[in-house]
Amino acid sequence: MTDKYESFRLPKEVKPIQYDLFLHPKLKQKTFSGKVTILIDVLDDRRTIALHQKDLNITTVELKTYGLEEDYEIKISSISNPSKYEIFVISTKTDLKSGLYNLSLEFDGSLKNKIVGFYSSTYQYDSKERYMATTKFEPTYARQAFPCFDEPNFKAEFSVKLVCPMEDNYHALSNMNIENIEYNKPKNNLMTTTFAKTVPMSTYLACFIISDMEKLKMTAKGLKGREFPVSIYSTKLQEKEKREFPLQISVKAIEYYIKLFQIDYPLPKLDMVAIPDFVSGAMENWGIVTFRETRLLYDDRNNSIIDKRNVVNVICHELAHMWFGNLVTLSWWNDLWLNEGFATYMSYKSADEILPNQKYMDQFSIDVIHKVMVTDAKLSSHPIIQNVKNPDEITSFFDEISYQKGASIIRMMENFIGDDFYYAIVSYLDKYAYRNAQTVDLFKVLQTTNDLLNITDIMDTWLRQEGYPVINVERQLNKFVLTQKRFLSDSNASFDPSKSNYKYRWTVPITYITNRNEISTLIWFDKDADQVVIEVDEHTKWIKLNVNQVGYYRVNYGTEWEPIEELLRTHPTRLSIADRANLLDDLYSLAAANEIDYFVTLSITLFMFRHEYHAIPWAIASSKMIEIYTLLKSLPVTRPATASQFQVFALKILEKMYKDVTWTVNDAVEDDLLPTSIDNEVRISVLELACAMGHTECLQEAKRIFMDWLTLKKMPHPDIRELVYYYGMRQIDEDKWPTMFQFFEDETDPTEKNKLMKGLAGVKSSTILKEYIDKARDEKIVRTQDFLKCLIMISTNPDGTLLVWDWVRNNWDFLVERYTLNDRYLGQLIPAITKSFATETKLEEMNAFFAKYPKAGAGANNRAKALETVSWNIKWLSEAPPKIDEWMKWYFTSGYVFK
Repeated sequence: MTDKYESFRLPKEVKPIQYDLFLHPKLKQKTFSGKVTILIDVLDDRRTIALHQKDLNITTVELKTYGLEEDYEIKISSISNPSKYEIFVISTKTDLKSGLYNLSLEFDGSLKNKIVGFYSSTYQYDSKERYMATTKFEPTYARQAFPCFDEPNFKAEFSVKLVCPMEDNYHALSNMNIENIEYNKPKNNLMTTTFAKTVPMSTYLACFIISDMEKLKMTAKGLKGREFPVSIYSTKLQEKEKREFPLQISVKAIEYYIKLFQIDYPLPKLDMVAIPDFVSGAMENWGIVTFRETRLLYDDRNNSIIDKRNVVNVICHELAHMWFGNLVTLSWWNDLWLNEGFATYMSYKSADEILPNQKYMDQFSIDVIHKVMVTDAKLSSHPIIQNVKNPDEITSFFDEISYQKGASIIRMMENFIGDDFYYAIVSYLDKYAYRNAQTVDLFKVLQTTNDLLNITDIMDTWLRQEGYPVINVERQLNKFVLTQKRFLSDSNASFDPSKSNYKYRWTVPITYITNRNEISTLIWFDKDADQVVIEVDEHTKWIKLNVNQVGYYRVNYGTEWEPIEELLRTHPTRLSIADRANLLDDLYSLAAANEIDYFVTLSITLFMFRHEYHAIPWAIASSKMIEIYTLLKSLPVTRPATASQFQVFALKILEKMYKDVTWTVNDAVEDDLLPTSIDNEVRISVLELACAMGHTECLQEAKRIFMDWLTLKKMPHPDIRELVYYYGMRQIDEDKWPTMFQFFEDETDPTEKNKLMKGLAGVKSSTILKEYIDKARDEKIVRTQDFLKCLIMISTNPDGTLLVWDWVRNNWDFLVERYTLNDRYLGQLIPAITKSFATETKLEEMNAFFAKYPKAGAGANNRAKALETVSWNIKWLSEAPPKIDEWMKWYFTSGYVFK
């Protein structure tokens, strides 16, 4: 192979135009064979053709001219083995002139022992194992199903034929509608399904499924009176009722996008398929979206209000991809945010429209912004756009930065551009339809709608450097002076500003309200400016920046926290839910970074939660307090007072709200159309915080409900079921664990199975937890897709944290063999199971582990993140407890009564 093929990118001088693909999976043998004829356009004279394949046995290769009066065969001189980048090269004996050729390859492969590419999935029904063959190709796995040009910029049309059995209602699905079925029963009891030719699309969006799944269908409306079918497919094991709600949401979502963009969904049908074995949450294959069962199927009997929210979000996310990713596709993976950032943001925007009483956009802050800000405040973060150095990095880009930070800055951009934003987005989608685009292309279109702002200059400060700013506020008589600096979770961490072209400064759209002006005002803080001044009058008492947290930045009010505290004490609901949530997250994050004193944070918490009934602020308070309490319990036994005092404080905050929410769920308010339905979500946060803080009555009630379930089969309400399972298991004798485990093995509902899996992880016995890991390792008990999640669940149990850490270190080779280093979920395992470590000993163990296994693959960045988190935990424990002690001393001696 020549040096130019040592790159992991294919040459641009050979392009596919069309794939004619035939695949014959043998379901029980878990193998497949196939043939692909690729119409290629050779743009220069050459003797080589390079394309991708992995783990395929290529048996024949044929190259012929195309379009001439008489096509003739080109002699092949050699076919190389795949390189380390999965590229193989076909060399010809004579020069290829520029023009069109048909490249035909026959091949076979395996469907076994994998969960990406073309693979086998199974389930039990009527005491019989059912087999299916399915696909998951994004980002670089289509090459495991057929030889191809497996990069997103090589769009082509696909004509697909699939072979499947004629027995047991087996059928074939692909991106397009069925054109013909050829039956061959007398000979081999097989049938061949031919699908219509696709529109031009990237290989990662192709999909093929052979199964006996059943469907439920509705009709959706496109533009100009067009109608097309939308279908939900699931296994025979899942009842029809579980398809009804997601089908309704799918139709509403696809119609919303069609109306918003005024660009029709271009395919003749839309299938949504729940796969028993599926590595991701979902995959946006054009015309045939595939899902993990728990992310598509829903019924009120087994699913909680949180489950419903997750199903809606994932459906809306994947259907947004029909435009962002499928119609217009990123040119290369460094622009992944164009796919995932837009799909993430649009999922909340569309859900907010089709279920207006569920307040999805309020939820955006805690689901999206707050989570990614934790990651992005570390030195181990990375820019949204960065160069891809190897294929493993492609997989690792599917992280919080591409999805959640991408979504956050899109929301911010929509806010400062205003009404013209969607006009420009429609122009962008229309201009690049069926083509590939880059970030620069989007910004050029957006720029046409605005003469006052330089979109590229503004947005590059957010896209091409990691991190984000904290805006510091200082009052000087009748003006507020704003300055900015990079926010880091460790305020003493050192970094080199010269590593960024923007010196870690941002052009920030600052929005604000005051007691004198409650209409949001926008001003700009340019990256090159030292400060920005907001002029006010002498009657201005307080200012709130980042209105409804539409901006991706934090705010430190300095001495101006005091009037905010007074506002929350006297008028606790004067600010919107989103603003209260924003303040709370900033308070705890700034205190954790040692940018403000915990005296400010805890005092405002005290006043805010006297009259706080909304789920979102409570979700933030619950997560932040549990994080603090978990770390405080890591203190030496000689210093138990801080943790116990913080526990008392948290229980006092909870006291009134716990009595208000109770463990009784009112089903009457769960209908999507009722505005109070979101209130049921506050129960989950309050009960979780109460249980975690050792609230005696709460734990006793969890135990009572648990025993009613375990002995009397009285099912807890889905909203509280996971909490009951976990904290109930922690309160009872460990000899009840095998009974619960049997329930887990017998359960067929995937969402209920997840709740039981979490509950089993709550047992206090390390012996049983070790047994649980050994059992879960068996793929017949815990599916491969769920095993890493099971390990993480066990690690969150204080009695299982070190057990899981030791097991992972001792079984790393097994995990790598099962999942491969290219698996981003394996890469995310280490930071997940070590996040509560807070000693130098554990830090040394982590460094030793990484030294023993230096190849990290897609987990390289996650290793740096894990080390940074543990180092921060150690530092926090050395600095924060005395400050928390100081506030606790004031609280317990002040005589303050929480009303």
